[in-house]
Amino acid sequence: MSYWTHRDAVRALMAAQGVTGWLLMDFRGNNPLFAQTLGRGASGGHLTRRTFAWLPADPHTREVVIAHAIESSAMDDPRWEVRTYHDAASLRGQLSALGPGGTLAGAQVAMEYSPGGGLPYVSRVDGGTIDMMRELGANVVTSADLLQVAIAQWDETQISQHDTAARLVDDAKNAAFALVAERLRAGGTIDEFEVQQFIVDHFASNDLVSVYRPTVAVGPNSANSHYEPLAHTALPIERDSWLLIDLWARMNIPGSPFADVTWVAWTGPSPVPTRIREVFDVVKSARDLALIRLEGAAKAGRVPQGWEIDRAVRDHIEEAGYGPYFTHRTGHNLGPEEVHGSAGVCLDDFETHDTRLVLSDVAFSVEPGIYLRGDFGVRLELNAVMGPQGARVYTPVQDDIIVLLK
Repeated sequence: MSYWTHRDAVRALMAAQGVTGWLLMDFRGNNPLFAQTLGRGASGGHLTRRTFAWLPADPHTREVVIAHAIESSAMDDPRWEVRTYHDAASLRGQLSALGPGGTLAGAQVAMEYSPGGGLPYVSRVDGGTIDMMRELGANVVTSADLLQVAIAQWDETQISQHDTAARLVDDAKNAAFALVAERLRAGGTIDEFEVQQFIVDHFASNDLVSVYRPTVAVGPNSANSHYEPLAHTALPIERDSWLLIDLWARMNIPGSPFADVTWVAWTGPSPVPTRIREVFDVVKSARDLALIRLEGAAKAGRVPQGWEIDRAVRDHIEEAGYGPYFTHRTGHNLGPEEVHGSAGVCLDDFETHDTRLVLSDVAFSVEPGIYLRGDFGVRLELNAVMGPQGARVYTPVQDDIIVLLK
């Protein structure tokens, strides 16, 4: 999945946006989207100087890579023309000649740039380079939606890989809850860290790979949305306790996407406290509202922006009286090999104002949460891929609180 597999769609979007061309730039790996978009990094060498790739909207114009003369062989590829520079002046000369008629004056140039730093996932090009492009006469615009079309839309292989990962992740979650229930039923002890390590081992035994470690959070720790248990600080999981598990993994295959879910349980045997059930119901209805809004937009023939979905969910939680306790975005992009993807839209009008379109075949989590510090937190997370009729959900959905001991 790269620019080359979606070239016609990328060019069509550039034409619709009035973009002359897309200029990618990387310097010592500061823009990983460069290699992802081109479908390869340096070949037969390493890059220590600035490297640019020009992807023109005009289908009759060939793609160009600009590399330093001593590193140009690392970027040799039949899919593009390699042009070289030797010093700062010749670099400016090569860049200025990219546009129609050999000039960038007046050209609309898309780059990994976000006005005001609004989308840090996209904002990879340094301010000085943006200044240089403007000095050359270019009007720099964001490449945010070009990135989505080029590298964020899943194909059928990735959907299948996600299905497999989601099933195995769900198995790990079920086994973890079963372990806690078995230990408590037998009168034994167990803590957050042991359950976390059980999940890590379960992933390994099923050839799943991950980054970071799962969240296993009991009681007040569940109100910390990025809590990680440590061996020396983990709390015991006892009877009549609230338990949240957030876990994510992918198949051990290059380019495969993550499955990322969060589930909650009451250990029992006493009934679930009324306030916990009340908060659970608010979070569940907020999660479902996101899917309803996405479906409604699709049926109306409208492509929503990511912030719109978060705003609807956030307003719903605020109306229920829990607005200050929803402290993160509604959902993040799921990218190939990235649990928190950079190239695709997030459902976010809180941490950012994500104006990227929720395009077909782009994947994301839906995971509203309410966190009552010092008491408990509830988050319900599923994974979805946008389709022509709305969001298609690809992970099991929690519609009621799991009770471990009854």
